[in-house]
Amino acid sequence: MDLLIGFEAAARQLSFSKAGEEVFLTQSAVSRQVKKLEEHLNIVLFERRHRALELTDQGRVLYEAVCETLDRLSTTVDALRRDESRRGLKVSSTTSFASLWLVPRLERFRARYPEINLHIEADNRLVDLSQGVIDLAIRYTSKELAPTESTIHLCDERLFPVCSPALLRRNGREMNSVADLANHTLLHLSDPQNLWPWLQWSTWLEGAGAAHVAGQVDLRFSHYDQMIQGAIFGHGVALGSSPLVDPLLEEGVLVAPLREQLSSPRAFFLCLGNRRDPAVDAFVSWISDAIIANDATRQAD
Repeated sequence: MDLLIGFEAAARQLSFSKAGEEVFLTQSAVSRQVKKLEEHLNIVLFERRHRALELTDQGRVLYEAVCETLDRLSTTVDALRRDESRRGLKVSSTTSFASLWLVPRLERFRARYPEINLHIEADNRLVDLSQGVIDLAIRYTSKELAPTESTIHLCDERLFPVCSPALLRRNGREMNSVADLANHTLLHLSDPQNLWPWLQWSTWLEGAGAAHVAGQVDLRFSHYDQMIQGAIFGHGVALGSSPLVDPLLEEGVLVAPLREQLSSPRAFFLCLGNRRDPAVDAFVSWISDAIIANDATRQAD
């Protein structure tokens, strides 16, 4: 390819010196490239005259073919680059974070960056970012197990009771203290293997100094986002996780009637893959700002 590029420049300029300046080589280096190409093809491409070059008939045929080929390559590369710039940004997330936090805020992201196509891959399984299929991953894990490289700590997790405002109005029972939870149905996350003890009411109530409190009735769900949906529809009181329930609190769909909240051993992290471009930078900036703003709002409340 280097030989053809040097030949094309020499044929267009009809000068080894000018061709060398164009391709950042010396005049003698371009001359050697052309000589090597002639030997490889076993044809003469230039008539060397005093202070001048002239293409042979075979040289003109090759020049036209090389020009056409290089033009096609240039056009193809430009098209591929445009396609790459339009390629969607692929973000992996847990199902709960995607459905409760990310999807409700998509309109804000798109308003800020309308040119970025965002693909959300919601799955609780870990993905290998080194393969380049996923560009960014939002992960929910302990600080000790979080990757140390190319990882941004978004926020810690805080837990507190949440419910529909209609639930309090319908029952006619105010919730002013942890003890008042005994008057309500508690929504539970099923955890037969005890993988998430901090998301259980028993752990939270013990941490709040009210281990003796129990709800009137228990309802259990296999997925966290389903449990939160149960709270939205007024089926009972759920243990809300911030930042997951923050959009719902912001919209007034859920309320947090008690000030008591406990920290969990988990946190949310943004892990960066191999891709580095303005689209990645934009998403990192946006989600970091949104998480920090939400955290500041809850701290103020």
